[in-house]
Amino acid sequence: MKKITVLLTMLFLISGVLLAAGSRENSDDGIIHLVWWHSNSGVLGEAADTLVENFNQGIGKENGIEVEAVYQGSANDTLTRVRTVTQTGNMDALPDIVQLDATGVVDMSSYGNIYYIDDLANANGDDLSFMLDHALESMRYKGKIIGLPFNASTILFYYNKTLFDSLGLDAPRTLDDLIAMAPSLIERDGKGNITRYAIANVPTTYELCSFIGMQNGLSYITDMKNGHEGTPTHTVFREEGTLSAFLGKWRELYLTEGLYNLTSGVSGEFAAGRTASMLASTSSLTSVLEAVDGRFELGAAPVPMVNEEADGGVNLGGGALFTFRKTDERESAVWTFMKYLTSAEAQLYWHIETGYLPVNRYTYGMKEYNAHCDENPLFRVASDQLLASNPDVTGLWIPNAYQVYYSFQSNIRSMLEDNLSIEETVDRMADEIDGYLDDFNEQNGNQH
Repeated sequence: MKKITVLLTMLFLISGVLLAAGSRENSDDGIIHLVWWHSNSGVLGEAADTLVENFNQGIGKENGIEVEAVYQGSANDTLTRVRTVTQTGNMDALPDIVQLDATGVVDMSSYGNIYYIDDLANANGDDLSFMLDHALESMRYKGKIIGLPFNASTILFYYNKTLFDSLGLDAPRTLDDLIAMAPSLIERDGKGNITRYAIANVPTTYELCSFIGMQNGLSYITDMKNGHEGTPTHTVFREEGTLSAFLGKWRELYLTEGLYNLTSGVSGEFAAGRTASMLASTSSLTSVLEAVDGRFELGAAPVPMVNEEADGGVNLGGGALFTFRKTDERESAVWTFMKYLTSAEAQLYWHIETGYLPVNRYTYGMKEYNAHCDENPLFRVASDQLLASNPDVTGLWIPNAYQVYYSFQSNIRSMLEDNLSIEETVDRMADEIDGYLDDFNEQNGNQH
């Protein structure tokens, strides 16, 4: 409790360095009222509300700014509301700031009044040098920063450390390591039925951005750097052999009988001890610890490498803050609030409360951050993995995102359960996704 109190006090104190330049014209009550649409609920919502309250009582009050945080449901629900407003043509009805995950970037890139973050910072006499390189690259579109990273996460390998220790096993460094240890992690009942698997997962876009992205130091799923340089035109994993390299290892893992093709409820199975490991977001760390509830010691490790050449690490995912061009005084106020949310101190609080990784490079050097990681070493695993990764390993920005997600998932399951060849599986996935991209580009005049 003392630690959180100190953090909250720090949030009140950060002021002068965060003030945006530029003049402001106040509204009738002398205050600029900003609206922030977000998708944070539960613990995330409580942390977001605390940040807003501290801003309103501190920096905001000093500068005549007041922020109202409005929960809009899931990230997809929030995006749907943005779409609905833009379809009316009344752009003034958009919020000042909207928080979206990566699936919203395709929409945001098509809006003529989107305010790129580096332009917003420059207009206020500022820059983005305080941001982590990985964070900036995660939101770079055609050379510009389209959204300000805020709730950042990567994928982690979670495992039952108590079980691994009892078997004399360390966390796997490569998929070959996981394949070798999988038989030891399997448990069966008296009838030979498996009651504990080595790992439960069916890879989708989320996992493949890392498993493909890490190969050869840096690889992509599609051209246009996974959509960060414009709308993709085709996949590249077939010609580069990266998907087949991964699927070869994944099939080997399945043949050990230790892989459970589970698409939902994985965290619950893991917490109940019915699978020895899983892949999940770093932002799940707090909730996984709560779910395990002391039944066993939780371990966390970097995502296993596909092979020895797959040393690029993982991509940074999560969500970001987007804004739209308005009057100069409102844009200045927006930047003041955005920079507050991504300040070293606010990101430390957000990290401790939610498990999301700090996007501010200076957070990692704070004594409070290092003290927290010393007391909670699992949190350091995620940040160490991120900092060791190639910043250019990025997420996938693609139209038809949900169709692509299920294409990966359904075809990988078919490969394993229907015994399709790796070559046939890669061809099917490439043809399906290329077809989605062709349809989109034709309907939109082939504008990339």
